Amino acid sequence: MNAVTRDELMGAFEQLQTQFEQQKSDIHSKDRAFNLLRQEFVSSNLEHTQALLDSVSNDNPLHELAQGLSERLADQFAVWQKQIKVRAKGAQFRENVNDSLLVFVYGKVKSGKSSLGNYVAWGHSEPNSQLKAQAKVQPVYFSTEQTTVDGGDKHKEAEHNLQFRVGATEATSSIQGFRLPGLTWVDSPGLHSVNRTNGDLAREYVEHADLILYTMSSQAPGRASDMGEIGELLADKKSLMVLLTGSDTTDEDEDEDGNAVCEIVMKPAKDRQSQVNYVSEELQRLDDNALKYTHVLPLSTRFAETHPNDLASSGVGDLFQTLKAICDSDALQLKLATPMKNLRNAIKDTAADLALVADLVSGFEQQIREQGKAIEQEVRTLGLAGAAQMGRYVNQLFDAGYDEKHEGKLRNQLTRVLGDRADDALRHIGKTQQAGLRRAFDASRLSALPEYREVTQAKEYRAGTESGTKTAWGAGGTLVGGAIGFLVGGIPGALLGASIGSTSSLAGRSAKARYETHQVVVGDNLEEQRQAALDAYANAVPDLLAEHVMQLYEPVCAGMQRYCEQLVTEIARLNDRLDYLVESQQS
Repeated sequence: MNAVTRDELMGAFEQLQTQFEQQKSDIHSKDRAFNLLRQEFVSSNLEHTQALLDSVSNDNPLHELAQGLSERLADQFAVWQKQIKVRAKGAQFRENVNDSLLVFVYGKVKSGKSSLGNYVAWGHSEPNSQLKAQAKVQPVYFSTEQTTVDGGDKHKEAEHNLQFRVGATEATSSIQGFRLPGLTWVDSPGLHSVNRTNGDLAREYVEHADLILYTMSSQAPGRASDMGEIGELLADKKSLMVLLTGSDTTDEDEDEDGNAVCEIVMKPAKDRQSQVNYVSEELQRLDDNALKYTHVLPLSTRFAETHPNDLASSGVGDLFQTLKAICDSDALQLKLATPMKNLRNAIKDTAADLALVADLVSGFEQQIREQGKAIEQEVRTLGLAGAAQMGRYVNQLFDAGYDEKHEGKLRNQLTRVLGDRADDALRHIGKTQQAGLRRAFDASRLSALPEYREVTQAKEYRAGTESGTKTAWGAGGTLVGGAIGFLVGGIPGALLGASIGSTSSLAGRSAKARYETHQVVVGDNLEEQRQAALDAYANAVPDLLAEHVMQLYEPVCAGMQRYCEQLVTEIARLNDRLDYLVESQQS
């Protein structure tokens, strides 16, 4: 089979133009719907996230968790926003080339991209003005974005020169190309450039290609860095050809006059086939089915230029043959399928991102639960410590004896103890919440101490004696009786007389003692007050502390959990809508 010439290839592309114009895709409306769905999801959740952060003071222990979730979501949403802009830019780019097959040349710096582009446009890698003037069909050059890499092509340089710059290390630093009827050829900045933005710019546009030509120097084919780039293209099911450029060498010889001459020749067929086999094996390592939709071709534009009648040997003929076969059978399908495929890939990537976000939210919920358990345990421990502290204070206070200000002192101390222990439980609590912790507790929630009272006992005492005749008679009778008895009978008579006098006293009225009752203080109820204080102020500390701290913590915690539930619901809703978009593409 004769190799396809450049003119034959251009004719095949020209015939495609009418087909492209007649059949348009409705993908743009679906693409806009997809971008809108993601944008709505982003806007809604950015608002929810900000509201969550506003509800948690900066020093609250949960704030760090909320901030971490917010930053992770913001990073993901920023990526989405960038993707939306890139997709919009790519869609606009495709809109301008809807009447042609978009071929994108992709690969490392110095891999022969620009030389190949010039050859396709003019039949020479470095065409001169005479060759350009003789061309039957004049390619129309264009430039879009450009990086600022030193040494790269100047702004619209290809448009002005009607060719791509070759030879320089950073020959291409812009998205540039040319158009022929039915064909749009894009020359991209080199990957793995010294300036990273070159490669980033190329990656933004490669997604929108109908066919990708990956150029790989035959000096070192199948390098890991090249295969890594190709692996990403295979993962996205891109239509791909791998070109082993520079598959030539020089053969030194002598002419008839004995002068040394160098002739450009193709590398031995065996060596070229070995390289094709090696790269093919590497492709299969990346994807078992890679060779079903990927071609590996060694070629040399330099040999094709010096041997224009031997395109088959140069490999360029094989490239043109493959491109013409695409034009004859697959081009229209490629043109229509590429944006659909891109949208499916974007939806798949978004679903994967949402799964990561869902995992992040799940982990956040787990952190909230663990934080709550930790605070509850801390509150229990600190509650016991606070009870002991308050108990010591109660005993110290009551050991000093009664003071009518005991209850006020106890309440003040209890407020300080609870405030300090709450500060320990929520070490980084915000100032607003700190003020709440330190406020006095509602006195109605505390049992009042029993009223202080003294313990008394009734005692009688002799207050005086009422006068009577018994005393007077007794004394007088004894004296008189004794005197009479002495006169009568001496000493014996005196004794007898006294006895008579004593007896006579019984005849008189008795004297009466007067008694009164008095309450004597024998103790107090200070110990009862002490026990009541221990029960109401010391032993109650654990429950009071737990109630107060959790009243502050639980609303914030509940708000975070509601936020997580809402986010999970919105993730599920977005996934459902994305699934519907996928189904509508297939119908």
